[in-house]
Amino acid sequence: MRYKLLILLLLINIVTFSQNSNFSQYPNPVKIPVYLSATFAELRSNAFHAGVDIKTQGVEGKEVFAVADGYVSRIGVSPFGYGKVIYITHNDGFTSVYAHLSKFNKKINDFVKSKQYEDKSFAQNIILEKNQFPIKKGDYLGLTGDSGSSGGPHLHYEIRYTKTQEPVNPLYFGLKIKDDIKPQIKGLAIYPLENSAINNGDSAIYVKVLNRDNKYFLEKSVFAANGDIAFGINTYDQANGSYNKNGVYSIELYADDKLLFKIISDKYSYDETRYINSLIDYSHYIKENERFIRTEVDEFNELKLYEKRDGVIRVNEGDTLKMKYVVKDYNNNKSVLRFTLIGSNLPEFEEKPSLPRSYYRIYDGESSEIYLDGFECIIPEYSFYKDVAIRASQIDTIKDIFSNFAYQLGNEEIPLHKRITVRLMPKEEYIGDSSLYVAYRNKKGDCIFLGNKIVDNYLEAKTNVLSTYFIAKDSVAPTIKPINFKSNSSIADNWSLRVEIDDEGSGIMKYEMYVNEEWVLADYDAKNKLLIYQIDNHIKAGRNNIKIIITDMVGNIKEFSTILVR
Repeated sequence: MRYKLLILLLLINIVTFSQNSNFSQYPNPVKIPVYLSATFAELRSNAFHAGVDIKTQGVEGKEVFAVADGYVSRIGVSPFGYGKVIYITHNDGFTSVYAHLSKFNKKINDFVKSKQYEDKSFAQNIILEKNQFPIKKGDYLGLTGDSGSSGGPHLHYEIRYTKTQEPVNPLYFGLKIKDDIKPQIKGLAIYPLENSAINNGDSAIYVKVLNRDNKYFLEKSVFAANGDIAFGINTYDQANGSYNKNGVYSIELYADDKLLFKIISDKYSYDETRYINSLIDYSHYIKENERFIRTEVDEFNELKLYEKRDGVIRVNEGDTLKMKYVVKDYNNNKSVLRFTLIGSNLPEFEEKPSLPRSYYRIYDGESSEIYLDGFECIIPEYSFYKDVAIRASQIDTIKDIFSNFAYQLGNEEIPLHKRITVRLMPKEEYIGDSSLYVAYRNKKGDCIFLGNKIVDNYLEAKTNVLSTYFIAKDSVAPTIKPINFKSNSSIADNWSLRVEIDDEGSGIMKYEMYVNEEWVLADYDAKNKLLIYQIDNHIKAGRNNIKIIITDMVGNIKEFSTILVR
């Protein structure tokens, strides 16, 4: 028995080694204990998470180091997305990414700053030659931060295949975390497909999963079913020393111990990331803010995270199927949920009424065009994940708009994979008004700018959200408010000038700052609405003329000027 166990352990080690033999083993990019606040391929809004997020003890300013030899191939600076980010191409076929930095090392910082002054632009996307910034393993790159669209101080750490730029799970590369906690299972969904039933109904059911002593179960674990049935699971993972609800590594579904469905977080392509909206129960997510990963794979879903795609099972009258979900994290901690399907007779359902003429059917991924009075919509091919029927109608009950109607196109519960083009005609008296734009309202009631391109008197915009569109007007300039200084005052004790900039209409498009009539570099922190200028040699002893110019998306301009004394 002992020998059999030894052989089994050796086989497991061989399999594990073979799975990871193509991946270099890197040191940690930070010299602090590694705890993760997000895992690879974690479910996000409209995208999978492309790396891991390393916690930085709640503060900015932790040192970041290169994990292998190579060269800096790209540097980015943006008020959105990855913020300040460094990409290093290594000699082993992989590229590492370090995002949301607060500061680059001096050599990189001086180079980027010179480019920003050359372009008179804070935002940068710099592609570098191989010999410009060679890197050795362990070289200091900069400091962790909260730049871009970060939700708090951390390091976003990412590994990509250099040739394809596909992100791959960084845990394959030796990033070790302590984790002996099993994944959590919160909910089960069961979906009867067309002409099918679950518990004598033809609508999806959502069941709370109970946990006792780390074992998962349902209060009632037997379900009557008939026809084609799919499933969904609401699950997350946690690791030692962290309360964050992270993504799991793999999900498997079995029927009578036969594997039907499997998804594993190993690698994917950026071209695939929006398929997340097909993977999840998107309608339920929009309504309830809960993500259930579905086992039914839509016809036009090309996501490669699937290892097994047979997540729909046929249940006939008299069948008994023992179902089992197995959810694992990267450290092979696993949780199991069992339930049973009993094949019942198919109830008689009322025939569903045919769709009214206001609905447009889109089949086989074909492109389509929709025309209403004052409205045009162009839908590219494969904009949806399956055949859909969407409603297109005029709405005359929405007030204070500058198109003759608002136009409903489907609703936000139907996910779009590609951006569609919408064109709206303004009211006749507003044709040519440059302060108009195409908009929709989100769930919070905010008016969201989509675009304002003029095409044959129409206003055109692109969107990846089905909603109710209308034309809005923004005639109010942005606002500028000094934070750490007053107009016509001394700044002898300041190391920076900070101003709050905002626009409640179409949003900020351009931001400029001048000192003594010369353009100066000011960092834009969009999420905190801050423009920050670190005082340098452009500020002279004595009186300095400061000017800030903010332009919104439709061209309204706000200018602020003052004299500051140093």
